[in-house]
Amino acid sequence: MMINFNGKIVCEEDFNINYNNRFFLYGDGFFETIRVFNGEPIFWNDHYFRIIGSACMLRIPIPSYFNSKYLYNDIIKLLKENKLSNKSCRLRIIFFRDSGGYYMPKNETFSYVMSTELLEKDIYTNNKEGYKVDLFNQYKLGTSELNNLKSTNRLINILSSIYTEENMLNDSIIINEKNNIVEFSSGNLFLVLNNQIITPPLVSGCINGIIRKKILNFNSFMGLSILEKNIKTSDLYNADELFSTNVISGVKIITYLKEKKYSKKYSSLLNDKLNLLFS
Repeated sequence: MMINFNGKIVCEEDFNINYNNRFFLYGDGFFETIRVFNGEPIFWNDHYFRIIGSACMLRIPIPSYFNSKYLYNDIIKLLKENKLSNKSCRLRIIFFRDSGGYYMPKNETFSYVMSTELLEKDIYTNNKEGYKVDLFNQYKLGTSELNNLKSTNRLINILSSIYTEENMLNDSIIINEKNNIVEFSSGNLFLVLNNQIITPPLVSGCINGIIRKKILNFNSFMGLSILEKNIKTSDLYNADELFSTNVISGVKIITYLKEKKYSKKYSSLLNDKLNLLFS
């Protein structure tokens, strides 16, 4: 498999980074995960603006040539090299500040690495098996806007994913320092409650997800209003439905939270609406 390193196509076995790399030492960077459908990165403009916004927040200067068309062409070049020009895949881009300095960077330049992974399904489909989840309480997430970024420091997501595996679950729910619900280990969280589809606001510390944004832009769905609102643990147990979202899987329907069982009347139809946006 080939990867794209700063615009150059190289074999993944030949890629290496310096041990002083800031991504390796300090997590000084961020990543972007993009779904490719039939050789095209879907929701590309949303992804590109999130990339630029993340770089600005991390004070990584972006050169003038690094525009949407430049990065898009780099993506297409890698897809062609890996024979994915008419297929669906996961594309990950890692951005990191170049080596030099300790906490204070010595360089303003950055590097990026693109990699691909073939997906089994071309479009979003509902999970057939029931998903079981639980609350992850060992560590709580801060509410800084830095948590809205897909930074390369995702320790709570890692530990909650380990908790998920150890307890034979499908996912876990992360809580913030104010004891509000934030998100799942692997995606944004939505619930159906009181004839509303609700997701935590960005001030909760959740990822500013692409699919989250798309669903909020619907404003309503099948007569239900869609809004951002703080969610308490009690809301999870009072909700009619619970589901997670990310750009690779679309909507994942949750069946159980402990002994609480959810229906799927609305969430089972959301993937169809999302597919219309790109397929």
